[in-house]
Amino acid sequence: MIRTAKYTDIGGRKTNEDSCGIFESGKMVCAAVADGLGGHGGGDKASSMAIDLLGKQFFKAQTDQPAAFCDWFQTINESVYQAQTTDCRMKTTLAALWTNGSRYFQAHVGDTRIYHFINEHLDSVTFDHSVSQMAVIRGEITQQEIRHHVDRGRLLRALGKEDEVKVEVSGPTDITGGQHAFLLCTDGFWEYVLEDDMEETLREAEFPEQWLGLMHARLCKRVGDHNDNNTAVAIWINGGC
Repeated sequence: MIRTAKYTDIGGRKTNEDSCGIFESGKMVCAAVADGLGGHGGGDKASSMAIDLLGKQFFKAQTDQPAAFCDWFQTINESVYQAQTTDCRMKTTLAALWTNGSRYFQAHVGDTRIYHFINEHLDSVTFDHSVSQMAVIRGEITQQEIRHHVDRGRLLRALGKEDEVKVEVSGPTDITGGQHAFLLCTDGFWEYVLEDDMEETLREAEFPEQWLGLMHARLCKRVGDHNDNNTAVAIWINGGC
């Protein structure tokens, strides 16, 4: 059994440049979250374009092969890149996950993350393509300190940054045992919702919509007046968590 939920919040900004989508076909589910980078506007267009194109390719291809994500991301990258103008160098992050309930694979570009929880405990999280993540590798800061690092917003990869994009893909991974929860979220979400928060609220929640609601409530208590857009998608598998 696969259960899903999603939300997006404009936060304290004038425009919501986040987008998200959940696409279902038979037993297959594909979920995605994107965070647009404006550069004189257009971030909202870039992120919505990424989600829309991913959904169209998912329904068209009906594939269960991880390699397809590389092709899909490249097609999206080309579309965003070609839509740019001199005054609008829009770009976007993108994180996507495919599952049929017994296995999954995922892909991402940028710092929109995918968290995987097994039996209510964090098992893995994607690697940010950012200057701050490189600072962690060099031992200059800890993983937790990314949230407040001076270069946190500087991305090394994004769709539309170059005419070709390097996509990080993992899987397929078997998930036939245990209870699994996935969380796809933008930096405006994970900046304020800590990993301990994710686990604690996961244990409290009875369904994915409630899990997102509990985490969003914690976020709202911590943000300032001009906080970023924040968006998240939850996927529960094998009866929920």
